[in-house]
Amino acid sequence: MGRTRAGNRLKPQRIYIIFYIVACMKSSFALGCIAVMLILIACVAGCTTVSSAQSATTPAATAATGTSGNTATVPATVTAASATISPTAAAGIDTIVSVHANDYSCLDIQKALGVDYLYPDQKYTVWVTTPGSGTITPNLLVVDVTDNTKFGSVTPVWDAVQKTWAYEGIVPLVKIIDITSPQSKTLTIKDQGHYYLCIDDRKESGYSDAVYQVPVKLTRA
Repeated sequence: MGRTRAGNRLKPQRIYIIFYIVACMKSSFALGCIAVMLILIACVAGCTTVSSAQSATTPAATAATGTSGNTATVPATVTAASATISPTAAAGIDTIVSVHANDYSCLDIQKALGVDYLYPDQKYTVWVTTPGSGTITPNLLVVDVTDNTKFGSVTPVWDAVQKTWAYEGIVPLVKIIDITSPQSKTLTIKDQGHYYLCIDDRKESGYSDAVYQVPVKLTRA
């Protein structure tokens, strides 16, 4: 009987131990679940952050309308501004051409306008005036690049029949002679290329160190 009672007294202790072990197991399981949940939350947050970053760096799409009237979505692209100046961008020239007495000087029209070439069917108004009363009375000529290369070797000769200064082998697009007052003419470009505005005073004999400032203008007609 004594052993049976002792054995009965041990049973509640065993039950407490079992409850304790089960409680520990439940606690560990709960902690494990919480840990798994935290990991899942971190993963979801990370995916959301990456998605947001990609959305922020992706260029917005633009809508383009075709000839049929339907609107299509076109990915936006980033383009660098072009460094080339449009041939129609230049407003014109308003400058001074310096020339020695009995000498000539040529102005590079493209450089002055800030363009690479002049193009067919472009029209300009060429304006020039005297450098001052009692000074020189030069000629103005606009020539292409071919005539410009030989301009220095061709001197003007007075044509008594045509009443003008002739330049043998040179075909100017514009010619204004004996400038004593403001004058203007229209320049029409026929071929793409380089053109030059020349002020020429090689009509007198001798040489002078005097330099004259001849006002010229070139504007789109």
